[in-house]
Amino acid sequence: MSYMALKHSHLMLVALSIGLFALRFIAREAGARFVQAKFFKIAPHIIDTCLLISGFALMFTVGYSLWPINWLSVKLLLVIAYIVTGVIAMKATSKCKRWAAGALAFVWIMGILHLAMSKGF
Repeated sequence: MSYMALKHSHLMLVALSIGLFALRFIAREAGARFVQAKFFKIAPHIIDTCLLISGFALMFTVGYSLWPINWLSVKLLLVIAYIVTGVIAMKATSKCKRWAAGALAFVWIMGILHLAMSKGF
């Protein structure tokens, strides 16, 4: 796969991941029942797995290494933090815990987008 095709696939997965998380989080808080559908339980895991794989593929395509710590390493850690807090936000039973995890997931998203656009700290 060419670099540009990989990059555009990665960007599409980013948009799908963030958009689907926002939709699911808001819909769950509003009490919408469609978020209980099997699709909305399985799709985020598939999308986030593909997102991580495409991110790693991009890293190795352009020759980055994880050491020494650079902006790309931090971005990878933020993506993992986003996925973990997103899962917590969707599975938490306490409204306070859901909102805290959801807000933190959006903070990680902002950090990821900042690093992606500025390519540095």
